[in-house]
Amino acid sequence: MIVVRLVFQTKWGEAQKAVDQFSQFVDQMSRTAGKKVHGRILTDLSGPFHTVVQELEVESLAEWERMRAAMFSDPEMQNTQATQEMIFEGGRTEYYTLEKSW
Repeated sequence: MIVVRLVFQTKWGEAQKAVDQFSQFVDQMSRTAGKKVHGRILTDLSGPFHTVVQELEVESLAEWERMRAAMFSDPEMQNTQATQEMIFEGGRTEYYTLEKSW
């Protein structure tokens, strides 16, 4: 199992908009992936201000690449890119192997 972490720094006061937008993506991802996607949306309590993290658990990197390609080819996803540019200052993707969950 792979954990994909999409870590974003939002512009001042835009974190809640990012959370709302990620919440909408959950439905799109489930539709695109063809199955329920397990994930979480996190916001900072410490560290850099205005951080929003979307974590997803996927079976493999190959599955993530398939989902990612499908999402970026979805017209609904493409329509949100302008909104994203107004909210986000930067971001990164992190990949982890899930060794144990409880």
